[in-house]
Amino acid sequence: MKYSLLLGVLLLISTCGISQDLIVTDKGDSLNARISKVKSDYIYFAFKHKGEIRNTLISVASVKDYKYNFYQTSLVPKDKVKPFYNYPRFRIALNGGFSYEIASLAKGLPSGLKDYFNELKSGYHFGGDMTYFVSEVIGFGVKYVNFHSSNSLSNVTLFDNYGNSRSGKMSDDIAISFIGPTFTSRYLSNTGRNSFFTSVSLGYVHYIDDAVLIEYYKIRGGTVGMNLELAYETRLAKNLYLGVQVSLLAATLFSYDFEDATTSTHIELEKGEYESLNRLDFSFGLRYCR
Repeated sequence: MKYSLLLGVLLLISTCGISQDLIVTDKGDSLNARISKVKSDYIYFAFKHKGEIRNTLISVASVKDYKYNFYQTSLVPKDKVKPFYNYPRFRIALNGGFSYEIASLAKGLPSGLKDYFNELKSGYHFGGDMTYFVSEVIGFGVKYVNFHSSNSLSNVTLFDNYGNSRSGKMSDDIAISFIGPTFTSRYLSNTGRNSFFTSVSLGYVHYIDDAVLIEYYKIRGGTVGMNLELAYETRLAKNLYLGVQVSLLAATLFSYDFEDATTSTHIELEKGEYESLNRLDFSFGLRYCR
């Protein structure tokens, strides 16, 4: 009778006391966790923190050691462990939205011209990204974005040094494009339904202004620029996501080509005359990920 009772108690303990795994970080911290998946770059696990069950991951490089069934008792119920999410490696993003150039206007402009150039600072953009993720967090790709802005005035009058005047139209039709390689960091939710992205790109910026000041002329230029981006995405359907993002383009034009009906001249700008192309882009769009 005593042996039967002891055997029953041991069976009860073994049923209730489900073992749990150990993760030791490179900082010496020991985690009583339940490991759901071990990959070449990350370990996926669940653990109890301040009374809550959290499903997360840790870089293999940050783990000194791990052991299955190390602890005799489990702090994490099995039904609280979310299944390992196999992250998408390839992402195509299409974006569009509102843009605003953040450079200050030259001082001393007449109020009419100040309003004109302030309107030119606002515009729209469209573009796209292609990214391949070598891990859940790290991706490399290419980015293209095109900004457009335009404005015009009628009955503009110009005076030369002799007091002679000419009247006509004033207009600017500006297009600024950026293309370059991109480094992206991605932060996925436990289910992969939501994600945050930070990206940095270094590439070529092309500037063109089809303009009229009584007579037609064109300005062309090119420079190196950097694009910084913060984005959020949520899944709409399998492989299809909706994204919103804000981007900063930082670039400065140091020279340009001036073309009119008869001549073409290359102009090097002096320090203090450099043309800032710095811009904020506010975007939304669709992404295809798989």
